[in-house]
Amino acid sequence: MARIPDTIAVASLDTHALIVTVPNSGPADVASSLPRPVAASVLRQLADQLEAQPCPTAAATGQPCPIHDAPTATAPAEEQQAAEAWVDDVRAALTFNAPDGEAALATLRDVLLDTAPRTPAQALAAARVLLAAHTRELAEQARKFAQERGAEMRERRDRSRVAMCAGMHAVRRHLADHADRLDEQADQ
Repeated sequence: MARIPDTIAVASLDTHALIVTVPNSGPADVASSLPRPVAASVLRQLADQLEAQPCPTAAATGQPCPIHDAPTATAPAEEQQAAEAWVDDVRAALTFNAPDGEAALATLRDVLLDTAPRTPAQALAAARVLLAAHTRELAEQARKFAQERGAEMRERRDRSRVAMCAGMHAVRRHLADHADRLDEQADQ
């Protein structure tokens, strides 16, 4: 469904020195009453300001964001290195977001906000790293649950609940093993 604008802005070179229009599809258009070198300089200044904007996470923490502030490789010969670097960037972001308590969720937010073009292989590797981190978080929750309930049940000598806690420990081990496999696959 096409979106119909509520209003249409009209600008004139009589009142504006530089007009840039960027449609949703098609080429951008620039009109200027400035000399071409001056207009080009103004556009470069704007581009520099936009590139210098930190991501919201970096602005909030005061530290460079491993996702948005990481250098990206663009040459075709460096595609494999770029994929590996992307996985390393995602892992660095997990470490960066660890103090928040939900590192996988915060890093997923950062990855989704990243506007750099990625290959399907890079996206799959990043997804595996993020799922592995989330699976480890779930394994830790299972460990804590089993540990807390196990202490209570041993005091009561309740065999069925002690068995339930043993089952939770088995689930924790299974989740940890699955997270390890996801990490290994991300490195391949």
